[in-house]
Amino acid sequence: MAMASFKVEFPRRQAMLTATQDGSVIKVPVFVWPNPTQDGRFIVEFEDGKCQMVPAYELTFLGSKELFDQYDWSENAQT
Repeated sequence: MAMASFKVEFPRRQAMLTATQDGSVIKVPVFVWPNPTQDGRFIVEFEDGKCQMVPAYELTFLGSKELFDQYDWSENAQT
């Protein structure tokens, strides 16, 4: 029996993740999975394929203002 190989791709949006490295604030390009988790965080994928969950206020979407305005980006948002 031949095994089928499937590749599943999620429509992801480009964003910049604000992170701290060696005491400095940096911006890292990431791909954001389409929907937040139940606790309001987003799954982001780094260029090397690693994934991490991050709070919305650490992301700046590159693209649609309408989508950007749908979420609470403040540090007071539930994380």
